[in-house]
Amino acid sequence: MAEAISNHRNNRDNIRLRRLALLNYKKENINRHNIKIAETKNELEQAFSLIYQEYLKLGYIRETQPSKLHISLYNILPETSVFVLKSSPTVISTLTQIYDNEYFGLPMDAIYQEELNALRDKGRKLVEVSALVVSRESRWCNHFMYLLRVTLGYAISNNVDDICIMVNPKHVKFYKTILLFEELGREKYYPEVGASAVALRLNLDDIEDRMKDRYCSQDCDNNLHSFFYRPAGRAPGNDESSLKKKGTMDIDAVRYFFIEKTDMLKKMSSDKKDCIDSIYPELKKGKSLSTDFSIAIPLSEEPPPF
Repeated sequence: MAEAISNHRNNRDNIRLRRLALLNYKKENINRHNIKIAETKNELEQAFSLIYQEYLKLGYIRETQPSKLHISLYNILPETSVFVLKSSPTVISTLTQIYDNEYFGLPMDAIYQEELNALRDKGRKLVEVSALVVSRESRWCNHFMYLLRVTLGYAISNNVDDICIMVNPKHVKFYKTILLFEELGREKYYPEVGASAVALRLNLDDIEDRMKDRYCSQDCDNNLHSFFYRPAGRAPGNDESSLKKKGTMDIDAVRYFFIEKTDMLKKMSSDKKDCIDSIYPELKKGKSLSTDFSIAIPLSEEPPPF
């Protein structure tokens, strides 16, 4: 009986995956496309502008901002990575990966601090994925899965234990059933966006094995294990030399986004300001800070073979 139920579930999900066509990347009208970590002020501004535009349409932004940019204080942290998918030279999709920080924590701490602390108490290294936005003109291209593949590989290469995320309740089933996330916290109201959210986590300890068990029996078009873990047996992003970086913003970008465009630095608590001063001492000295960026991952001309 249990086997019959499992087979029924797999067949049902296989049909659902086929209908979603998650792995069918459509590249028409996309020029010189690639995924990378934003490294220039222009790329960052395009990403922040895209997030602002789409959040405004969704009603997640209650008060318009003169800058027309959606910038988080977490963007100033060196480990924060703003991934962008570009149709040269335009950013058409973006996703932000935020690493847990002693002074800043994670955005999810606003409503899920107890749940996150339970993971921290076990010594687990956490990242939060947020600001996943695809331009309305490009939503048919399935950029989400390609961004997720790169960010998963990046997290694995940096020895992350859990990827955490807050999602709209209507998307919980997709994340849990298809992407194998687990529920971390019950549904709560998130004042920042004026909507309800559910906390989920992706335990990376055994994610490859769970992907293999779940998907290796599926037909090739729906095999997410093959998508995230290439046939060569290498998880995306295991080439650590191509993924490491020292920071997202140079000192000029910090001044531009956090002093000229916003007044976020003035509103920080003293402990957070001390943390930022230690990271960017040039803010007081007026000097430039160089950063190192090395990630640039071109998308295949065709979807990967399965």
